Amino acid sequence: MPAKSIREWLLGLGFFREDSQSETISKRSILSWLREFAVIVVGVFVALAAESWWSAREERQVEREIREDIAAEFESNIRILQADLKINESSRPRLAVLEGLSLEELMALTDDQMTESLRSVDWAGFDPESGSAQAMVQNGEVIIVSDRALRLALARWSGLLELNNRFTLMATQYEQQEVRPVFVRAAADGRWSERERREMQLHRRELLGYFDRTVENQRALLAAAEAIRSLQLARD
Repeated sequence: MPAKSIREWLLGLGFFREDSQSETISKRSILSWLREFAVIVVGVFVALAAESWWSAREERQVEREIREDIAAEFESNIRILQADLKINESSRPRLAVLEGLSLEELMALTDDQMTESLRSVDWAGFDPESGSAQAMVQNGEVIIVSDRALRLALARWSGLLELNNRFTLMATQYEQQEVRPVFVRAAADGRWSERERREMQLHRRELLGYFDRTVENQRALLAAAEAIRSLQLARD
């Protein structure tokens, strides 16, 4: 049988038709798989984008709440610091009553004058409002704040607050352990000896140094609090 006739006979039986159909089915399967894969990929990207958008939205909400808390906290801190500095300005002259006196001038004071002038002098140690900003810096949560300048200002505030606590503690301990025992001993009999007068003068000078460092720190805290408030207002 001629080759052409055999081919025609095979075609008639459907052999080549089956191969063509299989190839078509295979192509359709690949295209269908590619479409499904594309749908899955697009779905994944859409889900990731939605999750990222929602996460960013939540972070903005958290930051907004933090900034509102910071604004209220520092408005209060500014008022407290201004009041503390006003009290301390009036306290310093009483604390420095023996400063610069010669031995002759020191001895010229009567016992009653010594006792009255050296009674405990109160000064205002800064106690911050709530302290949430300090806690946020210490816990590393300050990274939530997107404004770099504000983050740096909060970190500076935290450092100054640590110094404030240290100075206040040192001054309190010195007064209780060194100054007060001398005063109590001399005031018990109402008489101030030369030794007690000179000792008290030295202790008061040291205490005055603690006081001045504390007040200087409070001024720096006030400047930092006002800078934070300005950054808040500029952002709003």
